[in-house]
Amino acid sequence: MKLRPWTFDKDKEVVLKWIGNVDVVNKQWRIRAAFEENNQIKMLDFPIAVLPLLRIGAFYKDGQLMDANTTGIIYDVNIPQLNQYKVASSLDACKEFGYYLHKIPELMFQDVFEFAVEGNAYYLPQFEFIRAVFAVNKQMTNAMMRPNGVEFLVKNSYCNNSRAYLELADDIPNEIAKDENFLRYFAWLYFSPGIKASFECIHTKIMVKQNSGEFLKLEVELPSSNDTQIRFRGIQNGDKFLILQWLGSNLEGTTFSDIEIKHKAFKKRVAAHGKRKHRNSYQQNALEEILNDNMAERSKQNANQPVEELIGTQFDFGNPANIHKIFGDTQEVNQGDIYISNQGQGGGIQKQQQQIVGLDESVYGGKIQPIEFKTLQVVKNINGQGLEKFIKMIQLLSKDIHKYQIEMNIVYLPLGRKFSFINENIRRCACIVKVKNQLTNKTQYIIEIATADGKSLSTLIIYQYDFHEKFLKRILLNLVLNSGSWNKEIIKNLDCEKMKHTSNTIYEWKNKLIMKLR
Repeated sequence: MKLRPWTFDKDKEVVLKWIGNVDVVNKQWRIRAAFEENNQIKMLDFPIAVLPLLRIGAFYKDGQLMDANTTGIIYDVNIPQLNQYKVASSLDACKEFGYYLHKIPELMFQDVFEFAVEGNAYYLPQFEFIRAVFAVNKQMTNAMMRPNGVEFLVKNSYCNNSRAYLELADDIPNEIAKDENFLRYFAWLYFSPGIKASFECIHTKIMVKQNSGEFLKLEVELPSSNDTQIRFRGIQNGDKFLILQWLGSNLEGTTFSDIEIKHKAFKKRVAAHGKRKHRNSYQQNALEEILNDNMAERSKQNANQPVEELIGTQFDFGNPANIHKIFGDTQEVNQGDIYISNQGQGGGIQKQQQQIVGLDESVYGGKIQPIEFKTLQVVKNINGQGLEKFIKMIQLLSKDIHKYQIEMNIVYLPLGRKFSFINENIRRCACIVKVKNQLTNKTQYIIEIATADGKSLSTLIIYQYDFHEKFLKRILLNLVLNSGSWNKEIIKNLDCEKMKHTSNTIYEWKNKLIMKLR
């Protein structure tokens, strides 16, 4: 989705430097974000529900989040007591890394958690914890800004030992209610007193500042959680780490093993006589979704709003709870012959190339098409992608700061084949590493595919000087369509080299990679 307003040249890549304050405009919550272009900052403000898209240190082009270009690399840390921390300012934290906030008070005085772990210091912006752990989609982000907002998403609930029950409000879109990752996450948040209190304190702290006439910034109190492993993208300077993006964690798990869920989207299918309608629904051109920039126009009520899937936060709850859907109404399913229809929404050839979408809270009488996000993934182990050894090797390579400038990002593989998934619940990821050789001034890209399921696939090194976002997406799509093989069709006319995996140590693997870098 393309963010609007966007005041930069559409062909220019700009970096999201930091997050600013929130405010109420026309009775709608907005958030300010600082983008850096040519060592200058521009502040743009968006609906608060854009927060899942705001990744610090990531690059954007024409308002769209880029996959191939970001800041920092991936690290892990285990924090013994999550609620044992100091609070520092953004200014004090960022100056340790030469991460310049351009003397803008709104940016310099955001609150940052500081953790001391085994002689190292880790700095976590409070707004980043909120974004990663609580702003997982539009519904949760908007609920976060209301008093007792999470309660308005639930009609009825109870938790009895190993079994939890939730009847979800109709406001939750059907596709979100059907997402088992969201259901496990929401039950975890709702029935965990410490997590729920942390979520609710965000609005409480906002109200205290609003009543006293202070500037409004996102603040939170961390829950009590022991031995919390955090995977993050960040910057290292000696024994100090600045966390730019919280990628995943094993925050406290759940006490229940089963969750009963009731929602209007769950209907029991009943066979019925009659012909089955089939729509020819396809697109001549990809549909671009552009964020509504007119605050006077509101999103309409739509239970079946489109959902955009983004790579987001991984939550490790141990063994994920079993989901039991409770069916309410029935839905007749015709069992007769198929007939073709091009009538109705989604039918026929899609001629529209752009669609304006809204992230504000939907209202009756609204006209803008609302949109939702899927950004979270519930896993048994946040180390379960099979990229751990590769990441450690790149961390080792990055220590030679005088020779290599390294950036790293993780993206989902496109959908389309069985290879898109490691198993039925986990999307397969690719790790994209950008390496600039400071001695030769040449840049190359390394693509490593997650293979926790035992697939055999070489690392791909690309030497193209004009490598860009569309190029990356085409390569990954072709890989999926070829069932996980770097065949000749994918890499023809491409200046690249494959590097086979071996059982060598990460030191030997790093040296082998160095021999191939230009």
